[in-house]
Amino acid sequence: MADDNYREESKFNMALAYLKRIDMLLYMCQMSATRCDVGGWTNNLRSVYREASVRLSDEEKKEILGDYKTPIEKELTTKILSEEDSTFKNVYFLTKDLRSRKMYHNKIMFLLDGLEIKLRLKLQQRGMLLPSKSDPTKAILNM
Repeated sequence: MADDNYREESKFNMALAYLKRIDMLLYMCQMSATRCDVGGWTNNLRSVYREASVRLSDEEKKEILGDYKTPIEKELTTKILSEEDSTFKNVYFLTKDLRSRKMYHNKIMFLLDGLEIKLRLKLQQRGMLLPSKSDPTKAILNM
């Protein structure tokens, strides 16, 4: 009978599979965005967020999710949106029903663009998208 307290360390970890999943999800985000598929894009971005969340600080998570302690601004539907407005909280507010989805389609697309850019920047800051240009083994990227 094997000793349950003994675990041999793996010579491989799940890093490659993890990055491959993120790559596939980002590709799916791109396809959903191209088709203007708000539901698919939102779900794929949520999956990217879940994968990346283990590497994000609480402040970064709040920046992406939105501050759930503060009420949603009713003028979100009428004001000119900025990058700071790109949060899941605001997307959920504008996609709460079919009428809102149709009425605020352009605003929703803007928010989803902003969310995807935020997530991609966070992934890049952690070296999860492109290799560092200072790495001599990746010198071809310095061109």
